[in-house]
Amino acid sequence: MRHAILVCVLMAMLLLSAAVVFDGPPLSGTWKSTNGDFDEGTATSTWVAGDYLGVGNRLYGRSYNGGFTNDWTINCPTAVAVVPLTGPIGPTGNFIYMITYVGGYVTLGGPGNPWNGGDAVYTGIIDSYTEIRTIQTAGGKIVGAVSDHSVSAHIQGYPESCVAWAIGNGVLRGGTPPGAPLPFNYTVLQSVKSAGYPDYPNAACALSPTGTGHWDDIRDLTISVQGCTVAVQPSTWGAVKSLYRN
Repeated sequence: MRHAILVCVLMAMLLLSAAVVFDGPPLSGTWKSTNGDFDEGTATSTWVAGDYLGVGNRLYGRSYNGGFTNDWTINCPTAVAVVPLTGPIGPTGNFIYMITYVGGYVTLGGPGNPWNGGDAVYTGIIDSYTEIRTIQTAGGKIVGAVSDHSVSAHIQGYPESCVAWAIGNGVLRGGTPPGAPLPFNYTVLQSVKSAGYPDYPNAACALSPTGTGHWDDIRDLTISVQGCTVAVQPSTWGAVKSLYRN
């Protein structure tokens, strides 16, 4: 009898957990911020060694529309490779780098967003993240930069085929004084981060109001979701029963 009662309780807990956490998969489709489908946003990167192009730098971004919204977040991928595509940065000109990130996760908000299928939020573990950053210099200082971001992630709680892709454009707005590779020109870039940009992400992906790094606007996003069906249950009723058979 004790085993029967325990099994009934466990079954109820599993069913409740599934109902609360996985109310429905995200819808398949493609949406664009430029069409007003969801909000664009801002991002802040923490420099590990004061280097604007440093390995180990961490990025945190989220949707913003006069205030932070929950349409999407990018949570702490870390730069592991920074490769010049046009030669090392110089005092004057345009210079292109490819930055590869690993780790971190993304979220897509549920209600109010076009991909909403019932869950309050969808979390995706990042599979790949690449940034192509073009830096403009003049007079030995960095005067601007634009970036092409590309990310893919598997949505947790759903089959392996449930994948989200996103692309977007970053625009450098400012940063703290970099130790490398060149100083910023603060006549055209911000030296103080405004309230519209996230705080600095630390190694544990907690946000701190103090730190060193740079901040960007994130625009012209496209998000695609495909391959999501019913939720993957944490266990089956048959598996639960098998644990308590004599």
